[in-house]
Amino acid sequence: MTEQEQDGRLVSYGPAPLMNKKKRILHINGVASDVATQLRDIEALVWLTLEQPFDVVGIHNSTQGLQADLTESLLGKAELYRLWPEQSTSASRKRLQGYADLLRSLCNSSIQPIPPEADILGFCQSAEKLPFSLDLLRRLQTIPSLAWEDLETSLYGAYPTGAPRPTLRLAYELVNAIRAGAEVFVVAHSQGLIIAALALHIVQAFFGNYPKWVQPLRLIGYGPAIMFEDLPLPVRHRAILLQHRQDLVAENFSNLRNINLWNNLQTQTRNFLEQADNLRQIIGTDSHHSASFYLGLREDPAGKRAANLIQALLLEDWEASRLIQSLQSTRIILEEATV
Repeated sequence: MTEQEQDGRLVSYGPAPLMNKKKRILHINGVASDVATQLRDIEALVWLTLEQPFDVVGIHNSTQGLQADLTESLLGKAELYRLWPEQSTSASRKRLQGYADLLRSLCNSSIQPIPPEADILGFCQSAEKLPFSLDLLRRLQTIPSLAWEDLETSLYGAYPTGAPRPTLRLAYELVNAIRAGAEVFVVAHSQGLIIAALALHIVQAFFGNYPKWVQPLRLIGYGPAIMFEDLPLPVRHRAILLQHRQDLVAENFSNLRNINLWNNLQTQTRNFLEQADNLRQIIGTDSHHSASFYLGLREDPAGKRAANLIQALLLEDWEASRLIQSLQSTRIILEEATV
């Protein structure tokens, strides 16, 4: 399959086969990350958890080039902002419930579990193709005063905005893990955290008034592109974010707030597309944002410390450790070592 065809598919590290273990990692990769790069990251997580073997599963967020990835991220951020309690509307709540109903149809499909290599949207009731078109986004400046709901519907139909396939696949895998009684860690990088946040909103709507769905859940994000306000309220207390002080990409993306993205989406998208070359240089040269930095795959002392911290967060008992409990709902800012 091509890189685009693997969008939303499951990937795993061959020497560590999945065996329905009681601890499960669901990994979502970030921008400009192809399947080979995600497999490298999954292998790193397998080695970090060797003392307490996990099932480590990747939900692939395919890359279609940096411009498309950044546009997806911006659209995902706009939808998350509409889900903030103080910003939600009847339209946004109705759309979220539509996602939950779509998830329910996936969970009730006659084929269970959905095969790892399957196109998740092929199992949806409508089974329609996404109308997403990057060419349309490039022409946004010619579309006068397009309302957010109109843009959302014309680009994505009934599917989650931004990256619908990995979002729905993650939500589906989360429901399966929770129902199986597994302790499930969502581990996400960069744009993967935008995908994770929206998937968690869908899962919360899916479970409705059942409050215990969140108990087995832990969220570890590195190079975060979100704020805690982007997460469902119950999840915020089960989440820890890691960001290096010099991670400029995470700093810029996570601080997008209170800007009514849907009111000036054309301008925001055009600016992102125009600045893509500059952002490509930052992402390409800023080692403090790369997944390889946070997972300790570079010969960088700060990166090794970040990997050690991720390892501790994965291996420690979140219910018993006072340190972990004190860190929950915290963005940990990593610094360079001082002499």
